[in-house]
This record gives sequence, structure tokens and C-alpha cells, in this order.
Amino acid sequence: MIPVVPVLARETLLARLDQTLDALPSPERAVIATDGDGTLWTSDVGEALFAELLERRMIGESARVDLLAEAREHGVSVPEDDPTAIARALFEAYSARRFPEDRICAAMAWCVAGHSVAAIDEVAREVLEGSFGLRDRLIEEAGAVLQWAHRRRLSIVLVSASPRVVVERAAKIMAERWSLPVPRILAMTPRVSAGIIQSQPLQGTWTYGEGKTLALTHELAGEASGVKRSIVAAMGDNVFDAPMLRAACVPIAVRPKPALSAIAAEIPGLVRAS
Repeated sequence: MIPVVPVLARETLLARLDQTLDALPSPERAVIATDGDGTLWTSDVGEALFAELLERRMIGESARVDLLAEAREHGVSVPEDDPTAIARALFEAYSARRFPEDRICAAMAWCVAGHSVAAIDEVAREVLEGSFGLRDRLIEEAGAVLQWAHRRRLSIVLVSASPRVVVERAAKIMAERWSLPVPRILAMTPRVSAGIIQSQPLQGTWTYGEGKTLALTHELAGEASGVKRSIVAAMGDNVFDAPMLRAACVPIAVRPKPALSAIAAEIPGLVRAS
């Protein structure tokens, strides 16, 4: 039987957040962390961008060798001379659970090697403003928590397994819609040289599963301050957000997937926003 995650009405949840924040030794140093896909907006911005890149055949020769190596390592049959076809085959293998999710998330960030960050950002803007319709996908119960954080002058950190370029673009649209400052972004980040995206390895920690918490911890520890930042709350929708949720004083499930609900008992204090 899947455990029941307690659902808190908005006013009750915000009151709990106020109480928790005020009880911290340094409330002014607290932060709130959140996932993006499925938590702040419905569906997956990384996959939406990737689908458009495949359609435009923007997976170039610069990524072909590394894409081919990924396919061979995981036993995925692919054509060897077409980078876009290789990338498509890897995604289909992932959808069939024959290719690891963390590796497809990483590949979506570096498979556009050879293109400029500006060019991929423009594609991301067109997708999110156009066919994806991000503004209509924003999840209001998550927005209420972020607006609370802004009123309490807390730093917001968006931790996503999608490529940085599309997460940054989505964050700008979200911030405008909810009248928030653009949050700090931790995401799958390719190396960039002179404005041009490079193939793997990625830069920094993979922001997936335990990597989300590692990246967040590293980011906060790198600040020039002798006072430790507390994660007063964290929001997520899936099992891969569990490590980050456990690190928060108030872990918040937003429209949780069954896989997250199934391990609710392993996340002390988990509540569901409504």
C-alpha cells in the first residue's frame, strides 16, 4: 500500500514554513530549494527542447563520437554516421528503460556541442514561449511557496536535471509570471569555450538524484560566510528529488508521482502542497 502523504492547505503550509523559519538560529541565512520539471511546471522542459533539437537536426558532428560511445557502452544499436539518429535512438532506449535516466539527462546538455549557447537559448525561448506554453503549465501551489519565500527575503535555488540553458530560460519566464527574482540555477551544465558548447564531460556535479543534494551543498558551502545556510524547505515531485527533500526542514511534495509517494515514509515530515 502506498503511504498517504498529508495534504496541507495553503494557509496551513505557509504558517508551518513561517514557524519553522522563525525557529532557525539564522533565519536570514535560510534558503529554499526546488525541483523544476513536474514541480514548478508540468512536463519536462529538457525533453521539450531535445525534441525540437532532434526535429531541427541540431545534434552535430562535435557530439557524434561521445554519443556513439554512450550507445556502445549500454548496448544500444544505432547508425554510426548520423549524430541526430544516434541521439534519437538513445532517447528511445531510455523511454524503453534500456538506457539510464541520469545519462540521458546529461547527454541532453552536451549533445549540442558545436553550437553557441546563444543559439540553443533562442531555440529554448521559441519552444517555451511557443509550442510548450510554459506560462500555462506553471503550478500555482508551488508558486505560492516561492512567493512566500520572496516575501520572507529568502534565496531560492532551482535544482534541475534538465540542461542549464533551458532551465535558465524557464526560470526567467516563471519569475516574470510570479513577480519573483530569477532564482539561482543548478542544472546539467556543459563546458563552454568562447561561447561554444563542448561535448562531455559536463561541468560540475550531475544534478540528478543524490547529485542534487551534493550540488546544492557545494553551492551553499562555497559562499563567503561563516554562517551555515539552512534549507528551510525543498519541493519536488519524483523519487529522484528524495535526497534533496530529506535535506530540508520542511520537505514538500508537489503533485507527487507514485514513485515518490511510495517512499513517503522514508522522508520524515513530508507534506503535500495543495
